[in-house]
Amino acid sequence: MTGKGRALLIATDGYSDDTFRQLRAPRADAEALAAVLADPAVGGYEVQTLHNPPAHEASLAIEDLFAAAWLDDLVLLYISGHGVRDDFGQLHLAMTNSRHDRLNATAVSAQFVRNQMDNTRSRRVVVVLDCCFAGAFPPGTAHRAGESVGVLSQLGGRGSAVMTSSSALEYSFESGGFASSTVVGTASPSVFTGALIEGLRSGGADRNGDGLIDVDELYDYIYEQVQAAGKPQTPGLDSQFQGRLIIAASSVAADLPPEFAHALRSPLPAVRLAIVDELSERLASGGAGSAEAARIALERLAEDGTDSIANAARAALERTGDTRRPGEAAGARIGGFQAGFVPGLSPTANLPRSAAVEQPNSAVRNSIGSYGFVAEPSGREDPVRSSGLRRKLFITAGIVAGVAAVVAVLYQAVEFAASQNAGHPSGVPQQRRTEEVRIPPGFVPLPTRQTPSADPVKCDYRPDGSERLAPEGAQASGDVPAKGIVRATINTNVGAIPAILDRSLAPCTVNSFVHLAEHGFYDSTRCSGGNVPSLVCGPVQDGLDPGFTWTEKGEFNKSAHLRGYLTMSTSDQPDFGMDFEDHQSLFAATIFGAISEEGLEVIDGKRGGSGDPDNDSLDSLMINTVDVEV
Repeated sequence: MTGKGRALLIATDGYSDDTFRQLRAPRADAEALAAVLADPAVGGYEVQTLHNPPAHEASLAIEDLFAAAWLDDLVLLYISGHGVRDDFGQLHLAMTNSRHDRLNATAVSAQFVRNQMDNTRSRRVVVVLDCCFAGAFPPGTAHRAGESVGVLSQLGGRGSAVMTSSSALEYSFESGGFASSTVVGTASPSVFTGALIEGLRSGGADRNGDGLIDVDELYDYIYEQVQAAGKPQTPGLDSQFQGRLIIAASSVAADLPPEFAHALRSPLPAVRLAIVDELSERLASGGAGSAEAARIALERLAEDGTDSIANAARAALERTGDTRRPGEAAGARIGGFQAGFVPGLSPTANLPRSAAVEQPNSAVRNSIGSYGFVAEPSGREDPVRSSGLRRKLFITAGIVAGVAAVVAVLYQAVEFAASQNAGHPSGVPQQRRTEEVRIPPGFVPLPTRQTPSADPVKCDYRPDGSERLAPEGAQASGDVPAKGIVRATINTNVGAIPAILDRSLAPCTVNSFVHLAEHGFYDSTRCSGGNVPSLVCGPVQDGLDPGFTWTEKGEFNKSAHLRGYLTMSTSDQPDFGMDFEDHQSLFAATIFGAISEEGLEVIDGKRGGSGDPDNDSLDSLMINTVDVEV
């Protein structure tokens, strides 16, 4: 099922409380952004815009936005105006009727917004706060102060990615030199939001030329534009989700025929390999636009997970004199780590390509932890901090000092890291992968191993004494890959359930599942419900087993499970489970992949809306075949 885009834009530029300086950019920001988002060629969002609403109307509209969203909807909340911290350190977004001394009653609190994000059914949420914090500004410059008021710690959370318009100690500028409290002249967007709008409208943010714009690409574009504006402002990004969050389409890929884009995203290696020669020819003889699009596409393929494709693409680039390392021009590095590539998906250009603009370091992109600002980056002095611009934020008789605008809180309703930290029996938080695994859209984010596996890893498959051997006998022991995604389709009597298997989570389990599926071990077997909300499937339900076992470190045993996880019933058995609700596992279970939202709808349809995990209707679900794409 494909969801819709829902956007609510709130712009406040007039305030009854003289403490809050009158602004001129918010309304222009919202109107320009609304036009771009509503454009069917770009976003096709359903857009609602509010100008100078009182706090109670804004709060109701925000709650309505999140409450109306479904799982596959992309929800975007944009607020432009003033923000302020109260005496207790809590962030509030000022509305036209807000009073600086009664913020709880007259403003929209960050905690209220956070609650709506937590409660929505949507797993794709973007919150854009372009907030100017009221204060006494130097004459001739309309700037947005940049000291931390805990914005990120109060709006950030599990499953989020936060983009900021400036770092903790910088100014965020409006266009031009307007500094008066009287609204005069023609309004124009703020520097940051202006770049946001232009990146979407022009398609310039489509860094890899695949016709889609995700949050990382948009950040790259905004970073370059803000730096080019010559203002002491450094946008930052911290991404806490896996996979691509597509927020818009673009026309950048128009210089290549549509079939090229389809081939680039194909899950079939042979298709992606075949397109290399065509791209090479266009790079050598095409027009300027076509050649540039071909070069970008070849740079993507040079990072393909299939060696033959990557080598062919690199050779094509070398023939044209492009001697840059693969990924260098495409900016395929994230916080100092090389990004991984999943066949069929576009690697994200995560840092600006322009050699004329200094690339943001990992401290800028990761200055925000899961729950707020992290400690000072070791080994690097903050140039803004050293300039002595840090000021204490407070409200006095004419000054409300303060800071930064937050732009883009990307929230997917559930993300494993937070629940894993709370539910893991050892209390040890999960660590991020050193190489990003790109989870396709429509799948729940997966956990990460505390200790990454070696690659390859040795798997020891041992006969268990049973005569009921799987087809082709016991699987051979040996080295297996510990990186990459395997796609699978579980074909049932009520519909197909797409799945992905993550080798980095449980390489021996993934390898065994692939082996058994390829030899028909799961064909014509049944599933059943149990005492936890997980559908358990496989021949063991009928008293059969493959005749061999293996050892897999059960890092995720008895840990929090999310709706959509794919697990093995125990850490070394062939029956697998498909979690259809969040729960705390009551038994040993190895998480090794995920099923898609489409697949969850198949299971939900079979359950018939029953909340009972041991629903008898699940016992009639049968697996016909399991197809895997290795």
